[in-house]
Amino acid sequence: MKTDPLMLKAKEKATDCPHGHMCLQGKQDHLCAVVSEYGEKVLFVQNERPKKICAYCHSFADDCICICPVRYRLFSAYKI
Repeated sequence: MKTDPLMLKAKEKATDCPHGHMCLQGKQDHLCAVVSEYGEKVLFVQNERPKKICAYCHSFADDCICICPVRYRLFSAYKI
C-alpha cells in the first residue's frame, strides 16, 4: 500500500488499537468482516468472537458497530 495521508491521520486517531496496527503491515487475518457501511466512519461488522474485540467494536444485535478510523479507511478506500 502506498502512502495514504488519510490513512496516516486515521492511524494517529486509533490510539487504542489492541493489535498494534497490524492491518497496516499487510496482516489482515484479525480484521472483522464488514457487513455494511453505516453513515460516516461507522461500519457494521460480523461478531465472530464471543467477547468484545477491541475498544472500537460495540455489540449491536447479532453484529457489532465498528468505529475504528483505520478499519473504516481500509474499507472505504480499498474495500478490505
